[in-house]
Amino acid sequence: MKCGVAGLVLGLGIVTAGCGKDTPTTPTTPTTPTGPTTSVFASRLTPGGAVSRSFGATTAGTITVMLTNAAGPFTRVGLGLGVPTTGIAKCALSTALSTAASSTPQISAPVDAGQYCVTVYDLGTLTTTIDFSVTLVYP
Repeated sequence: MKCGVAGLVLGLGIVTAGCGKDTPTTPTTPTTPTGPTTSVFASRLTPGGAVSRSFGATTAGTITVMLTNAAGPFTRVGLGLGVPTTGIAKCALSTALSTAASSTPQISAPVDAGQYCVTVYDLGTLTTTIDFSVTLVYP
């Protein structure tokens, strides 16, 4: 019996489903983060200036911020962590401190999933533009 005739005899809904050339689909598994993200934020800081970078934490966890370079071991700048905002600084700081470059994190903060930002700013002591780099580790 052909598929069309069987469909008439047994009912279109039952047999018609078996007559097509359906391609089986493989279900997809959602990906989950395997660990924290590490990124390096490097830029130039001018006297009286501030530079910010936004990033997103995909889950709750801890953010660490480490100023790894700032024109030498004795150059102090402002370093802060906050949430993105509008305006000149583009980052509303919840934590801020004066620091020199270090090999250990200067800021460590528990956070929920969401958008955050880090800012490096002149404390009023820079006389020339400097290069800096910050290492961020976030969930």
